[in-house]
Amino acid sequence: MLFSFIIKAAAIGFSAGITPGPLQAVFLSYAIKGGWKKALPAAFAPLVSDIPVILIVFLVLNNLPGFFLRILQVAGAGFLLYLAWDSYKSFKNYQSVQEAEDTNSIGTLVKATIMNLLGPGPWLFWSLINGPNLIQAWGISHWWGLAYIGSFYSVFIISNIALIFLFSSMRQLGEQVRKALLLVSALVLAGFAIYQGLQGLAII
Repeated sequence: MLFSFIIKAAAIGFSAGITPGPLQAVFLSYAIKGGWKKALPAAFAPLVSDIPVILIVFLVLNNLPGFFLRILQVAGAGFLLYLAWDSYKSFKNYQSVQEAEDTNSIGTLVKATIMNLLGPGPWLFWSLINGPNLIQAWGISHWWGLAYIGSFYSVFIISNIALIFLFSSMRQLGEQVRKALLLVSALVLAGFAIYQGLQGLAII
């Protein structure tokens, strides 16, 4: 039975890692701007952002008014727009691969963590999908719960890293392709921001 929990956690982690979303768009943006060295810290953002998410979901969220998630969505949309603007500035003020190679690992991790915290995805994900599974495993044994978390995050983070290396490899396609991908990442982030903002405002 423990094996089934581990397989379930791994499958969910893989699905969460490869499903297109704001976090994956951030991977694309950083990988194209600065290569895998700049983007890699973002792969570990869920390890930081999910700790308060899990605690709040289990202890507080169910007792908060319904508009809390909508406020979170609107705030997250604003931060996504900021990231989209950052990518667009990189597109407009394009630098060569060599000039853009400078990295700021802590800044990358902080921005990706904030984006993850202000998005509804982790909150809904842990409320509706991973939370019930973790509670079930934890109820059997704390070790089972830890095994579930370990399996989920191992596969999730590995999937994130694989995506980052894939996006980074696109830099080798040429300067014009790299510049175009910066614009694509800006548009994708802006698209997620608009969609998330409209959801938060209860327009869609």
